[in-house]
Amino acid sequence: MNKKEKPTDLILHGHFYQPPRENPRTGIIGKQLSASPYPDWNEKIYSDCYNANVHSRYLSGARRILSMTNNYEYISFNFGPTLLSWLERMHPETLSLIIEADKRSVERLGHGNAMAQSFNHSILPLCSEAEARAQIVWGLKDFSLRFGRDAEGMWLPETAINPMVIELLSEYGLKFVILSPWQCKSVENENGEMVELNGQSAPYGKPFILSGEKGGTISAFFYHPSLAEGISFGHLLRDADNLYARLLTIKREEKQNLIHTATDGEIYGHHEPYGDMALAALIKKVHERSDFNLTNYATFLEKHPATLHAQLHDGEENKGTSWSCVHGVSRWYKDCGCHTGGDESWNQRWRTPLRLAFDNLGKKIDTCLQKEVQRIFSGKLKPQQLVEMFGPVISNLMPMEEFLNDLYREYPFDQKERTTIASLLLGMQYRHFAYTSCGWFFNDLAGLEPRQNIVYALMAVDLYKGFCKEGNLLESLLADLKLAKANRKQDGDGEDLALEDLGILPGEIEATLYFVLNRRIALEEDHEDRYGFFKLEKFDFKDEKTQILEISNQISLVRYQCTVLDPEPGRSELTYTLSLRNMHNGDIESHFIDSEDIPPRMRDELFKLIDNGICRLESTEIKRIAKEIHHYASLAKATPYLPMGSLYQENIGSCLRAMKSLFRYGTLPLWEEFKQSFIILIGFYVKYTKPTDRDIIQRLFDSEMVYLAEKIQAYGLYNKNIRFILEFLQIVREHSFQPDLTQIQHAVYPFLNGDKKAHKNTDSGLINMLGKSLNFDISIN
Repeated sequence: MNKKEKPTDLILHGHFYQPPRENPRTGIIGKQLSASPYPDWNEKIYSDCYNANVHSRYLSGARRILSMTNNYEYISFNFGPTLLSWLERMHPETLSLIIEADKRSVERLGHGNAMAQSFNHSILPLCSEAEARAQIVWGLKDFSLRFGRDAEGMWLPETAINPMVIELLSEYGLKFVILSPWQCKSVENENGEMVELNGQSAPYGKPFILSGEKGGTISAFFYHPSLAEGISFGHLLRDADNLYARLLTIKREEKQNLIHTATDGEIYGHHEPYGDMALAALIKKVHERSDFNLTNYATFLEKHPATLHAQLHDGEENKGTSWSCVHGVSRWYKDCGCHTGGDESWNQRWRTPLRLAFDNLGKKIDTCLQKEVQRIFSGKLKPQQLVEMFGPVISNLMPMEEFLNDLYREYPFDQKERTTIASLLLGMQYRHFAYTSCGWFFNDLAGLEPRQNIVYALMAVDLYKGFCKEGNLLESLLADLKLAKANRKQDGDGEDLALEDLGILPGEIEATLYFVLNRRIALEEDHEDRYGFFKLEKFDFKDEKTQILEISNQISLVRYQCTVLDPEPGRSELTYTLSLRNMHNGDIESHFIDSEDIPPRMRDELFKLIDNGICRLESTEIKRIAKEIHHYASLAKATPYLPMGSLYQENIGSCLRAMKSLFRYGTLPLWEEFKQSFIILIGFYVKYTKPTDRDIIQRLFDSEMVYLAEKIQAYGLYNKNIRFILEFLQIVREHSFQPDLTQIQHAVYPFLNGDKKAHKNTDSGLINMLGKSLNFDISIN
């Protein structure tokens, strides 16, 4: 670069988001076969993208790890609140590193990289003002509670915007948004004249002022269109050098003070495999050279405040515009022609009746809420105010009990109404969740996302059915959904899809079934007292065949007394009779449950519990089996035929059982005692099984690496655990196993780059040996 030429500010924004996927009856995501081998899509994309970007690898020419980068520290980003809530529950360590990246960006730049997002990705221009307010308030509160600061910018779902949305953003103190350059109709020039763009993209090198319907203003950044397209669809993330060259070309040819673009964050590793590594390599190249300065929107805006105005297109029917529908926001309420594929004969006419069904339901629920809030609070608290206050509970950042206690202190109410208030607010939550944008984005009503939205609408009905006395909420919803037709005849219509969902187990029945089976199947140490929203309060035996349970829904605050009768003697099926009494209203429900009713994800969990029970040998048994297998193998070696075929099969099973028992709680504490037994067991298993049978052991070794990573993160590095890891990896590699090192690499890297210190007297040579064994280039020390 010419010495006189200053670095150009560069911002890459990633929009990281997943829709709410949890079963609203239990709070658990069901098994999603399309995400296999992961249990659900959140876990798959987490592995590909969200976690990968916290520990993104930069490799040497020899494919060894030179460094790891927390990419979130150097890019602008937002995470949807529903995804953040899931991360906190399932992967809290990763979430803490994302938040730490934002804090470091504040220290470096004066403003944070993270932006807020309206809550569950509803299309704001299609919301009523009250709905949009709730979405914005919930999103802002979620952000401030998690990141410890107020948001300066907000990501709009699908960048959908109209004058109402602008006004609300201005009212709540937001400073900026990011929009597609094609959403802009005209911009103001230096002479104060509005210049029509006539189909050209909006200027990206500076922010512009947008005005709302009542005069409120906010700044807008229009991202670079071809750069976004190249990253999202042009495979620029396959080579960081090519991406850097593209940025240099833009810099030299277009000569702007700012180059920035925005894409779905999932492109960095999920949609584009290893895209996170290209991003890390780009960040490294930017740091090593002086062509660009990585910054964020709030920092740039402070230095270069918007002075010129821009006007947006109105969109079809004056409803607003977005980045993924050329017609405006039509994709989320009608058959506009935008879709994601499917058969040529397919259409999206189902979109209109689906939204109308939810609109009709929403109006009825709103009326019921108004009446109930007036009755409970006597006009001292407005329904909208109550709904907006509920955000932290939806985010799982405040327990329902604590929320109601705080509410009571500020707005006293009859304590008998606690479960009523909880039900009213949960119903509003699911009323909102039914509008999650993914439900209209794709090509067919029978897809995963529209079905999920219907499930949320049904849950809202269930929570409000006791409050809405005029008409039948469910019958009305089903009648409206019947007008939405799936493209495949066998999928039927919206009513058919809703009835399918109504046929699955109620949450309290599913939880009761789990607690009973958990107690029946699991070892005592594997007993659980939580299942999603539900907590097991009591578990007793009335007699040999009858169990009495008391469970509580920690969200709705409803408690249930459950009576469970064991299967009849001699029945081939796993069959239980369950009777539940709602301790709040006295309602009683009975169910006859057999093995087919067990949800797939619960079934997988129960298989694990059975496996844990079978593969739990005492140390003397493990050694005995290893000794007998050693004798068998020695004799078999000198025998020209396979002796005692059944014994051969038994030994394979015993060998597998012994190895699983050995690794059940990690082998580190007793490694020296069991090392020779392990060598015998793994040698026998590899020699006498087919390659296709070895996946079981591969998964076992992968799990051991995760276990060791967790121990290192909790207790650090010291000579004993290093020696164990080195010896373990040597043995399994000698037998052609290559354990997944991802998590243990994450755990060890801070000890290699100096961010963490190993225990006192830990041999530095051992640490280097460990680094090399884990595929690090130890020259990073």
